[in-house]
Amino acid sequence: MATTPAAPDTTPPSIPTNLSATAISSTQINLTWTASTDAVGVTGYNVLRSQTSGGGYTQIAVVTTASYSNTGLTPQTTYYYVVNAYDAAGNTS
Repeated sequence: MATTPAAPDTTPPSIPTNLSATAISSTQINLTWTASTDAVGVTGYNVLRSQTSGGGYTQIAVVTTASYSNTGLTPQTTYYYVVNAYDAAGNTS
């Protein structure tokens, strides 16, 4: 008896939605978002930050839940955030 292998997972997770940032103090912002979905399962989220709206994002965290607390920030500074989801096959939203 022979069995063919399963087709590889090439479908990325859905894009996280409803990203919300709440300033907790002059040096802390808490982020929350609606969790992504995936045919196989979401493994985690990459959290990226920039100080310009035009790009230049740097990954600051990898988390497994739909929230992140960014601490140690500089007071009176504007920050921009992007979150993307990834699955066990390495597909990224």
